Amino acid sequence: MAGAGVLPGRAAAEARRQGWRVVAFAFEEAPGLAAAADVVVPAAISDIQAVVMRLYGERPQAALFVGKFWKQRAFEEADRADQAARRLADGGLSDAALAQMVVTTLEGMGIDVLDQRGFLAPSMAPSGVLTVRAPTEPEWAEIRSGATLARHLAEHGIGQTVVRCFGVTVAVEEAPFTTTTGFKVTEVSTGAVTARVAVFVTPA
Repeated sequence: MAGAGVLPGRAAAEARRQGWRVVAFAFEEAPGLAAAADVVVPAAISDIQAVVMRLYGERPQAALFVGKFWKQRAFEEADRADQAARRLADGGLSDAALAQMVVTTLEGMGIDVLDQRGFLAPSMAPSGVLTVRAPTEPEWAEIRSGATLARHLAEHGIGQTVVRCFGVTVAVEEAPFTTTTGFKVTEVSTGAVTARVAVFVTPA
């Protein structure tokens, strides 16, 4: 299940390297996906019934969700969504609610949902410090507080990113416009940190 960006193509290439036959349902523009997958199926979030029918035809063993699925697209196409898409959104459009419904639906069809990290390892940053210098202890405290808050926000569908400065939360992500939150860092004094948590669609 491919969203936007280069990661779906990279995951498809890695899946084929591991011996999988890759049928990619392309919901967004994903450079490199066509070359990496065995089959590319154009898909739309407003026509989930077509996706389900193709899944029954392909009889896949497992599914993988990779790439950016734009929340704004879900809002814009809500009125045109078919019955299957509306059922997926019964619990709301938050990342957690949608992920749970998708996993439940696919597992009900006998399809395992795989952890993306097993197919994206070469594209993922290693653990540890990636910047020129390590954060200071006060910055680490801000990072830990920010990460805790970001996880809480993500659970409630608000966003996944916060900006902290001297013990104060000065910005939170306004879904779905993650990029704008980062700009707040340049608008506050030295000492601001950005904390972001990742959301993976995986089985419980």
